[in-house]
Amino acid sequence: MNPFAPDPGVPADPYSGRGVDLIDLINYLTHLVIAGVVWSIVIVCLAALAAVAWRQSSPDTYEQHVAAPARRMRWRLWALFGWSRVAKACGLSASEQVTRKALDGKTTTATKWTHPRVLSVGTSEHCLRITVRTRTGQTVDDLERAVPAIRDALRAHSARATVVSPATVRMEFVMRPHLSTAETAVPTRRIATTGVELGRRENGSLWTLRIAERQTLTVGCSGSGKGSIFWGIAGGFGPAVKAGVVRLLAIDLKYGIEVSIGARLFTKIATTETDAVKTLAAVEALMDQRGADMNTRQHTASPSMPLIVLMIDELAGLTAYMADPAMRKEANASLSRILSKGRGLGIVVAAFVQDPRKEAIPMRGLFTQTIALRLRSRDEVAMVLGDGLADVAPAHRISPNDPGTGYVIDEDGQVTKVRSDFWTDGQISATAKKYGRTRTPKEGQRHE
Repeated sequence: MNPFAPDPGVPADPYSGRGVDLIDLINYLTHLVIAGVVWSIVIVCLAALAAVAWRQSSPDTYEQHVAAPARRMRWRLWALFGWSRVAKACGLSASEQVTRKALDGKTTTATKWTHPRVLSVGTSEHCLRITVRTRTGQTVDDLERAVPAIRDALRAHSARATVVSPATVRMEFVMRPHLSTAETAVPTRRIATTGVELGRRENGSLWTLRIAERQTLTVGCSGSGKGSIFWGIAGGFGPAVKAGVVRLLAIDLKYGIEVSIGARLFTKIATTETDAVKTLAAVEALMDQRGADMNTRQHTASPSMPLIVLMIDELAGLTAYMADPAMRKEANASLSRILSKGRGLGIVVAAFVQDPRKEAIPMRGLFTQTIALRLRSRDEVAMVLGDGLADVAPAHRISPNDPGTGYVIDEDGQVTKVRSDFWTDGQISATAKKYGRTRTPKEGQRHE
């Protein structure tokens, strides 16, 4: 008799043979997890391969639809969730000890932090913008002083701060370099009478330089890119020259080499010292005539009274290096009067020079806006842009491999890094041929 046989008198278990084996269940779940992990890895690898293939085959669309949105989202997340930590580390936050009583009667002390409030966060292709309101007991000057520290915490390339309303500052951080490569200029068809588009700002926006009502001085070493700015101005005014609302004059005492390729854009070109002095005298006489005839406070360019732009290549050749002292004195006097009285009458100067010292440019203070390209020292930066600006506008550290790169001071007083687009000889010739005038010898002597 089998002792393990079921007792015939005991009813059979209805669930016998249908129970769930715990070990089998664990093995099944483990298999599902492993399969899920494997398939997840496969999907991630396929997505990564697809992304790499997309990036290789069409980098522009990949940048537009994947890389740029992901980058901007990362910047936004930092601004939203990392601000309190950075504000605390940069000394913008304040703390106080708060004492409370718990339900059991015990007294607890905690530290409460107050941070400047982030009002809005914006991004562009190259920049992160954070608008911040001061906390109680803080000034906008406190926020502005902390911007360099925040810039370095963000690993940004540069930063600037602007007071946009009472107790509110907008901080702009350039997160990606935009001026590392040179761009070729695209000649415009727009008739401009006030300013020209020269290139790009560090934040990715267009760099438009106002010429009307400004006296402009561009300073830079040899090879720093002064020619790009020279032709950016001359070529940018090409359509306006054709329309007769802008007249370009040039003084080039280096044998006229710089202006020769686009000579048709200019009404008058002076290449000798004698001719240069006569040109300045004629411009000054025109200025006096306009001053006597004008009955408005502001000049408006028109065919009957065009904007006159006198472009001087290597200003020191006119103001310091003339062989005849009497002619040099006369040239300096005429140019000083034009700089001090001409801009309200529609007569402006755009001059270019290598040496910014007073000995080379006695009337340096009469220029109302300056562009600092690559310079030789901190002292030259101070001469061109102003004292104390060598740290925020280190033009003496611009690489010789980055011609056209420089610093300007905006109308709000902020320093901005810029880079002018490069004008090829072919573009200059084509622009001069398209918009320049066919000048007769007699016409070439006139200024208006």
